[in-house]
Amino acid sequence: MSDLADAQLHPLEKALQALLVQGKTPRVDDLGGLDAIAKAASSLATSPLAGEILLALLRTPSEALGDDAHLWKETIGCLVRGATNDIVLIEMVDATVACGELRETAVEDVFMAFLHKATDLSGRISGYARAIALDGAFRLAASTRRMQFRLLDVLLGIKASDEPIFLRYAAKIMGVAHSHWREGELLGILQGLAECEEAAYDASFEMGMAGLTSALDESRRDVADSLFRDALLWFKKAEATRETAPEAVLYGECLDLLTDFEAHKSKLELNRRSALIHKAAFELLAWHTDASAPAWLGARHLQAACWNDLANTLASLAESLDEVSWWEPKVVIESQVLAAYSAGRTILKRNRDGHLETLVRPRIESSISGREGQAYLLKRWLVQNREHELVPEANAILEGIERAIPNRAEISRNPIEAAAVWAPVAAVLSQARCSEDTERRVREVIANAFASSMENLSGAEIDIFDHCRSAVESHPDHRDNIRGAKLFDTVLLWTVRFLKNRLEVTRKDDPSVAYLFETTDGTVPPESALQEDYFRWLSTQAAAGEIEATNLGGGRADVALKTTGERIVVEVKRETQDASFDFLAKSYAGQTTDYQNVSIRLGFLLVLDLTEAKRQGTPHIRSLVECRSVLRKDEAEPRHVVVVKVPGRRYLPSAISASAKGATDSAAPARKIARKQKK
Repeated sequence: MSDLADAQLHPLEKALQALLVQGKTPRVDDLGGLDAIAKAASSLATSPLAGEILLALLRTPSEALGDDAHLWKETIGCLVRGATNDIVLIEMVDATVACGELRETAVEDVFMAFLHKATDLSGRISGYARAIALDGAFRLAASTRRMQFRLLDVLLGIKASDEPIFLRYAAKIMGVAHSHWREGELLGILQGLAECEEAAYDASFEMGMAGLTSALDESRRDVADSLFRDALLWFKKAEATRETAPEAVLYGECLDLLTDFEAHKSKLELNRRSALIHKAAFELLAWHTDASAPAWLGARHLQAACWNDLANTLASLAESLDEVSWWEPKVVIESQVLAAYSAGRTILKRNRDGHLETLVRPRIESSISGREGQAYLLKRWLVQNREHELVPEANAILEGIERAIPNRAEISRNPIEAAAVWAPVAAVLSQARCSEDTERRVREVIANAFASSMENLSGAEIDIFDHCRSAVESHPDHRDNIRGAKLFDTVLLWTVRFLKNRLEVTRKDDPSVAYLFETTDGTVPPESALQEDYFRWLSTQAAAGEIEATNLGGGRADVALKTTGERIVVEVKRETQDASFDFLAKSYAGQTTDYQNVSIRLGFLLVLDLTEAKRQGTPHIRSLVECRSVLRKDEAEPRHVVVVKVPGRRYLPSAISASAKGATDSAAPARKIARKQKK
């Protein structure tokens, strides 16, 4: 049987078959040269191997530049015109479209051959083969306006009485052509095909896509709303024509989700729609992808995936907007808030804003304007990410919030009070699902307590915060790491407040601070006394938040503070010889920075100053804190250490007064003698 088949093959086909069996890439010379192929072209056009012969010709573009240019072009045209097999036509379409070096005259010949096949009603080729030829003409005309007009003439002449399979593909091609060229007359043909049972789904779906595309581009809100509604009706009609229509379901549910989001529907409703969209997207890509479908349908599937992403983003954003504050503000702001605010460009990959943004933005702006914590986090993100590509969108949201502020004047009357709600407690309140009245009362309690604790913040403390923060805020572990910045700032606040408290407290107020005062026998306390005192202070502060204080122990006087994967170690030392910052940095900073090998390169050194008795009084708090940097070998970024000195061997204010009085009294006799001598 195989011998009989071989006997029926043309010699050129036999040579080509042998090359393919050997895994070689056929070229013109391997098949006997251009003349041999040209002579046999008319008979080889109907061969199952005609596509491979065309590929061999296209692999030799040099033939098109010499004396054989005309023969080369004619041979290609002859092969395409004579092809009738649908598989061969698919190969020819893919080959000619992929050939970037095909001369314009040859392209036009092939285009016209495809166009003639698409309009061939003689029955010589199948409706599917005609559809493939129409697809080939469409793909070749994509960048040539003259060809587009010829193709449009054919598309506008298609009748509902044509073959069903051809009408299905023709409707799809008309829809895609309209999305590229915006020829309104195509919609009239599509509308007619929507009444034809064989093409009803594809024509209705493409009418929906045309309406959706026009709505997204429309700047007039009333016109865009009307187009949106019409598109939704067409998607519903398409869905009704098939038992399973995931593509129509996906877009229809997406439009419903957009209107629900604009109407401030609950996150439960949005999540339900998002789940339907996700299911439709999965079905579309898993079960409705045809290997023989035109290549440009891949772009449609990519577009569907983008709409699925939009649905997920809006559903997640709706839940985030209901929260008082956010656990991971950078993620929420960049992946949800700003992505949705510029959804046309960031998610749907369009080149400009349109109607989509007018549906989404009002809810984003109004929701954030009513949540002090969210507004604050957005402003902070903007300060930390001034080079981000979505900065204009963040500014636009803040401008929208400012417009809403007059209606919410009471919200921003005290930023410190508002800041209390931006703590992690705010997110806990949101997740607790308590009533609005309960949430309001708890927020007021927290705000009042926080404001009271900050009211006695001194100018000296503010100076220290400013000095230390300005020293580290450009460091990548602070600038680019929100959790690291949060941990450092928190430890800085608690440590400076600890220092202030210990400078003011006496043994009478709190016997546990006796280690800070001079003893009668001259003994000095161990560094563990400061460590235990500091740890008790931090444990009290951390009990109200999400930061964990750990007393490392094990013979080392250190305290570790951890939160969400980041860690700061506060090394505790005592110094009896030299408590200058230069000496402390030289002696201990290297050891302190060694704790920074697995987390942020920011740390603290807490030193109990036992160098001398403080008979002349305790130093001012401003002189007790400095931030030093340490640049290690082979490291590009320095490590930072905040050095905090806690004065020890102190005297009570009354003892300092007595000492000063004694010094004054010792000079009194000399003054009396001087007065007598003067007299």
